[in-house]
Amino acid sequence: MEAISEVIKDKCIDSLLFFTRFIFKENTGNKFEVAPFHIELAQTLEKVNKGEIKRLIINIPPRYGKTEIAVKMFMAWSLAKNPASKFIHLSYSDSLALDNSSQTREYITGDAYQSLWPLKLKKDSQSQKKWYTTAGGGVYATASGGAITGFGAGTGGAIIIDDPLKPDDAVSDVKRSFINNRYNTTIRSRVNSREVPIIVIMQRLHEDDLSGYLLDGGSGEDWHHLKLAAIDENNNALWPNKHSFDELEAIRQADRYTFSGQYMQEPAPQEGGEWRKDWFNIINKAEIPANVNWEMFIDGAYTKDTRNDPTGIQISGKSGDNLYILKSIDKYLEMPELKQFIESFVKSCGVHVQQILVEPKASGKSLVQLLRRETNFNVSELKTDFVRFSKIERARASSPFLEGGRVYLVKDNWNDAYLQQVTTFPNAKHDEHIDVTSYAIERNLIKGFFVV
Repeated sequence: MEAISEVIKDKCIDSLLFFTRFIFKENTGNKFEVAPFHIELAQTLEKVNKGEIKRLIINIPPRYGKTEIAVKMFMAWSLAKNPASKFIHLSYSDSLALDNSSQTREYITGDAYQSLWPLKLKKDSQSQKKWYTTAGGGVYATASGGAITGFGAGTGGAIIIDDPLKPDDAVSDVKRSFINNRYNTTIRSRVNSREVPIIVIMQRLHEDDLSGYLLDGGSGEDWHHLKLAAIDENNNALWPNKHSFDELEAIRQADRYTFSGQYMQEPAPQEGGEWRKDWFNIINKAEIPANVNWEMFIDGAYTKDTRNDPTGIQISGKSGDNLYILKSIDKYLEMPELKQFIESFVKSCGVHVQQILVEPKASGKSLVQLLRRETNFNVSELKTDFVRFSKIERARASSPFLEGGRVYLVKDNWNDAYLQQVTTFPNAKHDEHIDVTSYAIERNLIKGFFVV
């Protein structure tokens, strides 16, 4: 019997997945069902434990075993290998983090674990939030937005961030920015050395969620990215026993946004979000009607800070029953430079702009005054129903005109960036093109507006 235990112990130490199956079965009485992607997930985490991967992002569908393997079992396994391992575990909810911490401790104190690794916890380690081994290791668990004091991850451990953002909070710029900034200002500093790994585990919720922020260089670190989509390019389901292709397709049809982000790990559906790519007509410049009444729409930010939204600038106009967009671009410019750019931009487009319409934010009012004072343009604030609408309300009110094929883009090098943003909305990092296009549609295709 002792020989069998030694074999099991050796296999557990060598393989996180074997350890997971053994401990799960012994503690729950049920088998841990293994899919091929679980092998890749476990092997990637083993590389983290060996120090081969220092920064890891795992994007995986919900309820596909991520928390069981990458949080609970990984911490328990690492402590079996090195009882001095120290972990910080974070989640969007304090209660979720504490539940995971509690379950890890239960695995460690269970008969199966103790029979192979008689790891002892300190007598005062009854708290779910913070507990220690007698060898100096342990776990500190809290919400990703909570205080992290008096504890550092290290000595074979890691910082493990599992679902740092609640899905309902993903559309909030304030809440996303808070978590993203907190990673740089607080979370990453809670390691005992630069060699201590950090793991982020989540399904994608937005282009600028923590995964997107970090992959886009927000922390200045190099991240290993394990992206596990529910359906591959050949329409094979990632975990057929969990969801067949037909079941996944039904989820997609019911809610394209949720499916694209949380199941496919893309923050917007390939066919588009609120607006779809195939709704836009693209024409050559020679095909523009001769009688277009060109106007400029500006959604201003007026700052060079690339962490904020840029200024959206669009020249578009109506001919017949259609809207033609000559150019729609974005720029990070402060007020004096923005005024100069507008003058040169209009000149470079080679059309007569009859009017410039500016969204009446506080900075927009200043721009209107500056352009009126220092240029010959006819400049007005936008005074329309859409100014009072939310961005999603504007987009949805505009959708029938787009879907009806009444919006034309003039073929140019700005098309790809424009389409990428507007078809990713509301999960795009920026949305200035949504605003200027919605205003142009309202003014030219939707009745009931007025401008002063």
